[in-house]
Order: sequence, then structure tokens, then C-alpha cells
Amino acid sequence: MKGQATVEYLILFAIGLALIGISVGALAAISEAEGQLTDLEKARIAAGALRGAGNEICALGDGNSRVVELAWEVSLECSGNLITASSGNQSAVSGLEHCDVSCSGKAGRVLVKNERGKIKMEEFYG
Repeated sequence: MKGQATVEYLILFAIGLALIGISVGALAAISEAEGQLTDLEKARIAAGALRGAGNEICALGDGNSRVVELAWEVSLECSGNLITASSGNQSAVSGLEHCDVSCSGKAGRVLVKNERGKIKMEEFYG
């Protein structure tokens, strides 16, 4: 009787350990997926904010500028009228309606300025 009870306890203990192992693995996968979704949303928000500021400065004309304050730092790349904002390993692309844009580097505060009809986006240190 004592031997049977011990075997039953060992089986229950092994099942419990297996369930804990599966749970830890699932939590790690969920955490990684959440991080990727967060980075993607950060990139989308930044690209949208910069697109809005770029379109506004484009419409206001040569010599106008404004500073866009982002809640986090993103990497920027621009080509033609497209702005690519990257956070972590996720990126989002957004485009200006009427002006071409130039930018590069990382920034959390971005100076958006109109120089002869071309929008420049650069890190702002002011």
C-alpha cells in the first residue's frame, strides 16, 4: 500500500512539473509576440504623427517648421514621399501627399521643416 501511494504521488508530481514546463514555454511565446506587437504599434504611431506634421508643414510652405515629440525613439528612413519608422525589429511606412521628404537616423524629438518644398526631418536637440 505504501509503495502504491508513493508511485501515485510521483506520477502526480511528474504531471505537475510537465504542466509547469508547458506553461512557462507558452508564457515566453506570448511575451515575445506582445513585444513585437508593441513595437509595430509604436512604429505605426510614429509614422502617422510624422506624416501628419509633414503634410501640415508642406501645406504651410517654405520656411515653416515644427517639432514632433514622440513618446519613444524610432529609427527613420525616407525615400521620395515615403517615411519608414522602425521600433525594435518592426517597421511602418507612411507617405506624404504632396511633398518629398528626407530623413535618417534615430529620433525621439523630430524637427520637421520645409526647405523649398522639400520636407526635412531630423533629430531636434532644443
